Amino acid sequence: MTIHLNRRHLMLSGAGLALAGCAGGITPAEAARLLPSTQAAMDRHVAAGHVPGISVGVRLPEGQNVFLEAGSLDFDGATPADEDTLWRIYSMTKPITGAAAALLIEDGLLTLDTPVTWLIPEFANLTVLTNRTLSPEFPPPVTRTMTVRHLLTHTAGFTYHFIGDHPVATAYSRAGIFPFTGYNLSPRDIDGPKVRDLDDLARALAPIPLTYEPGTEYRYSISLDVLGLVIQRASGRSFPDFVQRRLFDPIGMDDTVWRLRGAADRRRFAALYNYADGGREVVDPVATTAYAEPVTLFAGGAGLVSSTRDYLAFLTTILDDGRAGRVRVMAPETARMIRTDILPEGVNPENGAFRVGFGGGVGLPDSDTAGEFGWGGAAGTQGWLDPMRRTAGTIMLQQFGQSAPVAGDIRAAIATDIAAA
Repeated sequence: MTIHLNRRHLMLSGAGLALAGCAGGITPAEAARLLPSTQAAMDRHVAAGHVPGISVGVRLPEGQNVFLEAGSLDFDGATPADEDTLWRIYSMTKPITGAAAALLIEDGLLTLDTPVTWLIPEFANLTVLTNRTLSPEFPPPVTRTMTVRHLLTHTAGFTYHFIGDHPVATAYSRAGIFPFTGYNLSPRDIDGPKVRDLDDLARALAPIPLTYEPGTEYRYSISLDVLGLVIQRASGRSFPDFVQRRLFDPIGMDDTVWRLRGAADRRRFAALYNYADGGREVVDPVATTAYAEPVTLFAGGAGLVSSTRDYLAFLTTILDDGRAGRVRVMAPETARMIRTDILPEGVNPENGAFRVGFGGGVGLPDSDTAGEFGWGGAAGTQGWLDPMRRTAGTIMLQQFGQSAPVAGDIRAAIATDIAAA
């Protein structure tokens, strides 16, 4: 059952209410009773100009999917944001890639301990450059085997080009290892041509040292992009084709795409703003967006566009033990595995702040978020599921450098509303 809660519902005329009642809709009083704090938080941030628009989807403990909206796609305010608006989800792509890998484990084509070199032989002679390396010019070979588990949990030894002042990050920039879409690139970001596809990514990475031995540390990284190539080679299908056939199609994620499909998609594509230095600058303008260009590098770590409706459907499929409505997408044990802590023993991300499952974080056992699984995106989006409370949620907005805690406030309001229900 899906309930649509938005500002227009709260302002329906008497005639509109009569129609809504006939169609099995809800009254404004019922909407306010369900998630009043959430709607108020969304409206407050839009009114303050922190973002032009917000869309939120929540699975309630009773099994209802609820959608709320505030504001518009951009500060021109012509088109309202809603559950079908398209958003750049960046790193919320990672749990989707993790779920694709889990399906291959279910198929018997991968295990968590499958050596990566079995599928990416380009990595047969990797080296490692750590603080203990005596000669950076001649880094020693790795002594530990990189596995699928390490790629899923950011413990493989990779990094991102923008993380820290590290010679490996600098080497990524020089090699064009930048698996993103929609950023304004500059010579500071990329020194060489951007890698063209996943095979090219492996070739570019092969001569660059790792930052640590696989399985010994956590460092947020491009490892889910590398996992896309593992999925491609293990399945015998292109990575995007596998994800489309095994996840997007059966779940009904019709608006989760690597590339905008035409003018209709552009008309519901949210604007992205950078608020750094106290200003407000458009990033990746919709009229000239990079997401309308042909895609050759399908980035499993950050490449997708999605809607609130689609991403909530993905989360609830995992929450509902692999079912999307009447469709069995994966076995129950596969869904439960995705949201389980699979970190290598002895590794503690961010001083033990969270654990890691299949491309997303897992709440600590003794915390308020115990058992939760999910992740966020660089533009402020969030998605999570909570098996203990039988809830899930996604917050969609688009901003870089915003000092106001927009998503955090909304997340707290959702928790307040659910607790009070």
